[in-house]
Amino acid sequence: MTEAPIVIKDPEGSRDNEIRPFRIEGMDVRGRAVRLGTVADQILRAHNYPEPVARILGELLVLASLLGSMLKFEGIVTIQTKSDGAVPMMVTDYELKADGTGHLRGYADINEDKLATYGKNPSFHGLIGSKNGYLALTIDQGKDMERYQGIVDLQGETLSEVARNYFMNSEQTPTEMRLRCDRDPVTGNWRAGGIMVQHLARGEAGRERILDRETKEHWNRASTLMHSVKTEELLDPQLDLDQLLFRLFNEDGVRVFDASHVVKGCRCDRARLLAVLGTFSQDDIDHMTVDGKIGVNCQFCNKTFDFLPEEAQSSKA
Repeated sequence: MTEAPIVIKDPEGSRDNEIRPFRIEGMDVRGRAVRLGTVADQILRAHNYPEPVARILGELLVLASLLGSMLKFEGIVTIQTKSDGAVPMMVTDYELKADGTGHLRGYADINEDKLATYGKNPSFHGLIGSKNGYLALTIDQGKDMERYQGIVDLQGETLSEVARNYFMNSEQTPTEMRLRCDRDPVTGNWRAGGIMVQHLARGEAGRERILDRETKEHWNRASTLMHSVKTEELLDPQLDLDQLLFRLFNEDGVRVFDASHVVKGCRCDRARLLAVLGTFSQDDIDHMTVDGKIGVNCQFCNKTFDFLPEEAQSSKA
């Protein structure tokens, strides 16, 4: 039976764990804003990551939420980084369910020896690395839809810059964004937030977009206003996303659309893991058995499932 995601209720009236699409009036500019509270805290606390690692993984959770919420149908958006850095791999994915809720999960693989060489405040590239590193975006909307994957080098001083380069190189879409994750100064809980603006396509499909003088001025203004957002504003639990968007774009007018919601979700379950165990040989099963049981740990939620050797044996096809 599939384990239900653990959901800790937010305080009454909270507007956390929400994604708000918007459009700036009079401009060919659309955007999305994300605020993650308990969802980010649960995911990051499950592994007790070093704080610099948790901050970047939190930003990746925000990026997955921004992009995953663009899905038109049920599906999964997966974002993965791979490199030679102290964090050789990070993975997040956002699964859109039929009810419109996004199920979010993520984890980071850490090279402890490399991490120790960078001190308390390693740079983005110290953690992620840039040599032969890449960010991959995969969109899977089921067996009846073609699977899409785009890849971009890890060029940039922040994850926001890497994501912007992805859109310019893979989508030819002018995009600006800010991604942030940090501890709440009052509660000590992890919080994450982000905002993204994109220039809408004009002209013939498949042709490179051309920004005329007016639209270029609009785009420059929209991106400048977006970049004026402060980290505290992206994370502040007392400032909901509607208030934030009004604060940034009220002079031009901003239209918000229905919000979608995010929960912590993981797709691990006993039946699925037992099916995987059934593919191993008897020697492998014997080797994995410790104190009369086989422990299988989910990298995402850090939950361990225990199986008896005879369960694994009986699951063989």
